[in-house]
Amino acid sequence: MKTDALYITKERTTEIRQVDILPPKPDEVQIDVIACGVCAWDSYLFKGRDLRQPFPFPFGHEAVGIIREVGDEVKRFTSGDKVFCIDGGPSMTQVMNIKADMVGKLPGNPVSTEDFAYLIGEPSVCVVNGLANIKVNPGDRVVIIGTGYMGLLNVQAFHHSHIGKMICFDVDEEKLKLAKKYGADVCCLSNSQEGQKVAGEIIESGGAEIVVECSGSQPGLSMAVKLVSPGGTISNFAWHREERTLDASCWHLNGLRIINTAPACDRHFSDHVVQTERLMERGVFCQKDLITHIMDYHDIQKMLETAEAKADGYIKGVITFR
Repeated sequence: MKTDALYITKERTTEIRQVDILPPKPDEVQIDVIACGVCAWDSYLFKGRDLRQPFPFPFGHEAVGIIREVGDEVKRFTSGDKVFCIDGGPSMTQVMNIKADMVGKLPGNPVSTEDFAYLIGEPSVCVVNGLANIKVNPGDRVVIIGTGYMGLLNVQAFHHSHIGKMICFDVDEEKLKLAKKYGADVCCLSNSQEGQKVAGEIIESGGAEIVVECSGSQPGLSMAVKLVSPGGTISNFAWHREERTLDASCWHLNGLRIINTAPACDRHFSDHVVQTERLMERGVFCQKDLITHIMDYHDIQKMLETAEAKADGYIKGVITFR
């Protein structure tokens, strides 16, 4: 069977290609992709950064769609199930095969293309993985630095946990308003007088037991080190793509736990799929304010250019295939 697939052929250049799709293997499902999220990594690949293979290559890993066929060994799914996928890409394609353990069921009964677009699941699995790999005690104070798309998903998840207080810092007032809407107790511009005052109060009171670094920036990482309590945890959720400098002496003196909560930190990352299913069913993750751009796959060039420039209020983009 032939299907359209999206390729990055060289720096800042995309192409739609026809590729062959084989029947699913015994442990796979075949999916009609309805939509696929544009990860920040995709926009870096578009720029020629963080490449894992030479040009040209297919890409994408945040698909949602409808199962059209299941392999002989698959028991949890049947044809017609509406699902989200994690990794296992490339997912920017009309039809794809993926291992069944990398697939989760969508909540409710999405019908329209937009319904599917707002239920991208892979980023939420990453957030669940992050929480599962740090110790969260009842009443802990949590600081989240950076309230972009992934930071806001973290805000939603922590709001539904048993923490005591959540404080968010960012340089974008509009994103902080969303953080407040989704349950943050205190939201501050990190470069403002008020933000510096709140940060000072956190330090004076002994620091926060958990600091989640979602900004991917040097100032964000430096702030995380300052705000975490002795014996506390820095969850380095962001992908820091550049060299960073900091005084690591306090890591030893204060017994800090530094955990890189990327998917690869858990060898059983796929186990978090079912956990995320349950949280999505409860409504823990709501993305209607976060997914700001939805475009047909023929407009992939425009989408990636918009994502790179963060133009027109861009937070998160989704490509659709019907």
